[in-house]
Amino acid sequence: MKKRPAVIEINRKPTVRLITGGRSWHNGGDIEIYQYAMSLQLAARRLVDMVELENPRSHWADSPIILLYRQALELHLKFLVDAGDNFLKTRVDPISLASTHSLRWLAQITRQIIRKVGCENTFTCEGVASLTDFGAFIEEVESLEPVTRAIRSSNGPSSVSDSFLSFDVVRFARRLDGLLQLLDVTADALAAAWDQRVKPSGKETFPPRNSFKPTIH
Repeated sequence: MKKRPAVIEINRKPTVRLITGGRSWHNGGDIEIYQYAMSLQLAARRLVDMVELENPRSHWADSPIILLYRQALELHLKFLVDAGDNFLKTRVDPISLASTHSLRWLAQITRQIIRKVGCENTFTCEGVASLTDFGAFIEEVESLEPVTRAIRSSNGPSSVSDSFLSFDVVRFARRLDGLLQLLDVTADALAAAWDQRVKPSGKETFPPRNSFKPTIH
């Protein structure tokens, strides 16, 4: 039986963190950018569903799927970093956050935030059982950039590279859907946790270590 695709809440409004000092990588366009990220994921899922029905299958269809998921992943990482960098000693420069396209850099900051709030044990989904797995998966996605793969391929100009011939795009999409959902709920939880940082005394405080638990519904 064919598995049902992941439910993508394209019309859901993201949790908005209060920005202090006018610092914002999205310049107030967080809702629009979030909807764009959801649209990218939805378009990728529709392509995956079409690929599953192809017989024989065209491996060239994998490339746009990878690119759509990659950009959605970049935006979700940026939302998480934006929601969680208040927990770090030094905040991330919003201009750098807006301009970067490096998944590795965004993942590095994400790992710092997850360790800082002490939720390593709950930051998990299919294929990501630890921060090490998370880093490895990000490296895999980063390495799948189609043009780079084509340049490095030793095959002829009309052939599909070996990397795409052996690539399981359906499994890749399922793993990305799970990771994007994890990043989404973690960003929401980080924003909510920071909004609760002020005690009755008026002093800022971090939530207790290991008390932060993002939940995937």
